[in-house]
Amino acid sequence: MPSRALRVLAFQLLVGPMALCAAAPAGAQPLELPGAQFSQPPASVPQPAAPTVPSLPTVPDLSIVPAPAAPTGVAGDRVPSAPPPPAADVTELTLHRDAREGALDIARAAQGLAATLTLEGRGVSDPQEACAVTIAEGEGGVALSPLAPLGRYARYRLAASACPVVVTLFADAALLWHEGLCTFEAADCRVDPAGVWGPRPDALPTDPARLERDLVEADEAVRAAYRTLAERSAGDALRAVLAEQAGFSAERVTACARYEGEERQGLCAARWTQARAAGLQERLGATPAPAPRADAPAAAPAGPAPLSILPTDN
Repeated sequence: MPSRALRVLAFQLLVGPMALCAAAPAGAQPLELPGAQFSQPPASVPQPAAPTVPSLPTVPDLSIVPAPAAPTGVAGDRVPSAPPPPAADVTELTLHRDAREGALDIARAAQGLAATLTLEGRGVSDPQEACAVTIAEGEGGVALSPLAPLGRYARYRLAASACPVVVTLFADAALLWHEGLCTFEAADCRVDPAGVWGPRPDALPTDPARLERDLVEADEAVRAAYRTLAERSAGDALRAVLAEQAGFSAERVTACARYEGEERQGLCAARWTQARAAGLQERLGATPAPAPRADAPAAAPAGPAPLSILPTDN
């Protein structure tokens, strides 16, 4: 079907002090309203995919990537070691959904964190037309409201009335969650904010080898958690746990299929799996262990404390 020009639309919605801005395409004379802000959408934006929802969104993981060991040289020769990579800091990065579209900038504010979020999607009246909406509040962004922490991760709510989003922060990425698509009627724009948001592949501050270790540790944590949940379940609950475990790998593949650079870096799979491990740990805390039977043998003496199912930073 022939490509159509982006419709021209500029608007301003005020939610409290918040401004929502519809993008106006290049090459068209915009209809300007007082106080409106603009975001320029890309020439072509893929149709929003069906949202994928992690079990629980998950405080920034601000660990420093360990420096690589210096190689051993010939006796008498000193081989200079490479400087350690800088610690990742999500407030110094611009994140994009699937590392390719939209923009999320998180900044430190007087009362915590604030965010400016640009979402790209398709027109409501004409899905062939691309559109973009920016959720902002002045130059500092929209304040992020803290939610209950989950392990070593922190969760926040970006409170936009048309699209309230739960934001889980890692040191180099964010996991955004919203149930279903968001529709901005005044902008004639429908968007999907859910997914892993990370930096462009050439701006990733984290060593891919570190990401691979994170994924291995998180995978082990997920398997251990599902095993414990299965031991504590029976009947329909047990079947549900086993089905969820069987479908997790496929769910992760679907979530990261469009992530730019995933085959080389693996950021999406690592952070997605860490979020699932953290969510499962919360479920374990809320799922009581089965009561021992009256004829059960005496429990063996307690051994060493089990390792936490959360992946470590080392």
